Amino acid sequence: MASSDVTKGSKADVYGQFHPVETKEMILEKLEDFEAEIKKLPEEDKKNLLEAEEKCPDLVTDSFKLIFLRSEVFNADLAAKRYAKYWDKRVEIFGPEKAFLPLTLDGALKDDDAALTIGYANFLHGHCDPQGRSIMYMEAGRQDKTKYSRESMVRAIWYMLHAAMENEETQKYGMLFVTYPGGVTMSQIDRGLIKILLPSIQGTIPVRLSAFHSCQPPTFLKLVLPFVKLFMSERTKDRLLFHFGSTEKVCRKLQSYGLRKEDIPQTLGGNVVVDTKAWIEQRRAEGK
Repeated sequence: MASSDVTKGSKADVYGQFHPVETKEMILEKLEDFEAEIKKLPEEDKKNLLEAEEKCPDLVTDSFKLIFLRSEVFNADLAAKRYAKYWDKRVEIFGPEKAFLPLTLDGALKDDDAALTIGYANFLHGHCDPQGRSIMYMEAGRQDKTKYSRESMVRAIWYMLHAAMENEETQKYGMLFVTYPGGVTMSQIDRGLIKILLPSIQGTIPVRLSAFHSCQPPTFLKLVLPFVKLFMSERTKDRLLFHFGSTEKVCRKLQSYGLRKEDIPQTLGGNVVVDTKAWIEQRRAEGK
C-alpha cells in the first residue's frame, strides 16, 4: 500500500496536500512495513539508529515511528530512510554525548537557553490553523549570533519542532512557518546558519511542511533568496508563499488560508502576544 493508495479519494486541502483517513488496521500494517524497510537498509546507513535502539529504547517507540510514517504519507520506504537520516543528523547536531538523551530543557538542551529564548525562533504553543497545523514564527530581526552558536540555534529549533510534534493533528496535517523581518538588516542574515539549518530539517525531522509564509520580506530578499534556495529541497521551494503590503493586507492574506487573528502574531496584525521565554519556563517546570 503506497502513499498514493492511502490518499486515494481524498481532496486536496488549501495547500494542495492530501491526507489519508487513518484506521488502526492501516497503521499496524504500515508499522510492519516500516520495520521491514528498516531491515533492508545497509548497516552503514543505520548505525546511529541501531545505537538509539540500544541506548534509548524508551524514545524509539511505535508512536515515534508512526510520526515518520505520517510525515511521508505512509510510504514505508521513505519513512524508514527519513528515520535513519534523523538519527544521523541528531548525532551530528547534539553530539554523541547528548543525542540519545531526551530532548528536554534540562537534558539535551541544557546549554542552549540563549538560542531558545532570544526570540528568533518561536513555537506558537496553543495556536493552530483549522486543520490543527502548528505554527513556527520566525522573527529575523532578533538574530544575534554573538549570543549563541549556530549549532545551538539549530538545536533550539529542533526542540521547538519536536514540541510541535506532540500535537497529533500536526503529525497528520503538517506545520506552518510564518516569517516576519522585524527590522532585519543584511548583516544579520546568517548564511552559515541557513546552510546548517535547512539540511538538518528537510528529509530528516518528521514534519510535513505545509507552507512557508514569508510576510513583508525585506527589499534585499532578492539578493539573499538565491543563496537560500541552494539549500532548499524542491518540495520546500514549492511551499514558499510571499505576502507583501501593509500589515492589514498581510493579515487578510494569512486569514485567506484559514488562520484566525487569534492565531496570528501582533506584528502581523493578529492578536497573539509572542512570549517564548514564558513558554520555555512553563516547559521547564513540566520537565519537558
